Amino acid sequence: MNASPEIPDLEVTLRFLRRFADLMSTGSNSENLLRAATLLEASVKRANEAEEQLRQARSNCATMEAQLAALSRDAHIQVPISILRLAASQFQALARAFENSGNVVSQAMCSASASTLDSVLETNSPRLSVPRSDQTSH
Repeated sequence: MNASPEIPDLEVTLRFLRRFADLMSTGSNSENLLRAATLLEASVKRANEAEEQLRQARSNCATMEAQLAALSRDAHIQVPISILRLAASQFQALARAFENSGNVVSQAMCSASASTLDSVLETNSPRLSVPRSDQTSH
């Protein structure tokens, strides 16, 4: 990312362009040299700003990766209890709907899932961890 010229080199180049433009005093060549100096300055400023944004993005990415690592350990993830309760109630509602429609297999699957979540809620502390393999669709 250090493709931009060093600050002393940049200052020397800009001084040269401006001095040479002053020596020409008038005409399109003088204007072109001054425009080149201005464009060079603006480009270096944009490159420096882009490098700073890249540093910030990398820092944010590292922070997010650390947070994800803290939430996800040993093939487990942390899940809020409210989400587990909501999932259990949805499985129970689905089981009732499948029972009414006569779909015994789907009713059994939903009832089993609701029962598993209920037992997890009853036996574990407020900071529950659910194995990732249990996250697959039921």
